[in-house]
Amino acid sequence: MVAIIFDLELIKRFRKGQPSEIVEIGACKVDLKTKTMIDQIQIYISPKKGHISKSTRKFIKMTEEDVKKAVPFQTAIQLFCEWIGEDNYYLCSWGKDDRAHFINQSVQNKLNLDWLQNYNDIQKPIGKFLTEAVNNQLGLKNALNMAGIELTGKAHRGIDDAINTAALFIKFIDRIELVENSLSEKEIQNHYKKYKRSRFRHLDRPAKKPPTSH
Repeated sequence: MVAIIFDLELIKRFRKGQPSEIVEIGACKVDLKTKTMIDQIQIYISPKKGHISKSTRKFIKMTEEDVKKAVPFQTAIQLFCEWIGEDNYYLCSWGKDDRAHFINQSVQNKLNLDWLQNYNDIQKPIGKFLTEAVNNQLGLKNALNMAGIELTGKAHRGIDDAINTAALFIKFIDRIELVENSLSEKEIQNHYKKYKRSRFRHLDRPAKKPPTSH
C-alpha cells in the first residue's frame, strides 16, 4: 500500500469572492513497506479563463514552458487518478485546506469524487511530535527545521512542497496512524450548497433604487 502526499497551489486572488482555482498539483508516492519515495508527479492547470497571471506564475515559480503544459482541471484530475493507480492508497496533505479545494473545484465542475478516499491530515500528528503548542498549526518550513530536515527546492511550488512533506512523513512514518475513510455524500452536498450560495449571492442583494427625478 502507498501514501500519496499531495500539495496544491492556487491562483493569486486580488478581490473578495474571486474563485480559488487550483493551478498546480504536486504529489509523491511513498511505499509504506520500504518507507521510501517511489514516484512523483507535477501537473499544471489552466484556469477557466485560460490566463495565468504574471503574479501567480512568479509566486509558484512557473515558467513559460510550464504555462504551455497546463491542462484543464478535468484533465488534471484524470491524469492524477491514473497516476495514483488502482491499488489501495492513503491520501495525505499538510493541513486540510487542499482537500477542501479539491472538493470545491470538483463540485463546481461536476466531477466524480470517489477517488478522494482514506484522507489523512498529517500536519496535526507530526505537529504534536515537534511542539507542545496548543493548536499544532506548524508551517511546513518550521516543521522541517524542527525535524532537522533540509528544505528541498523552492517554497510555494507544489511539487517541492509535496517532496518536503513526504520527507517529514517518512521520518515519522512509524508513529503516524493512518485511517481509512470515504467522502460522504452529505459533505459533497454541503460544499455544493456553499458554492451555489456564493455564486448567486449577488442576486440576494436589494436592487438599487432608481434616482429620484426633480
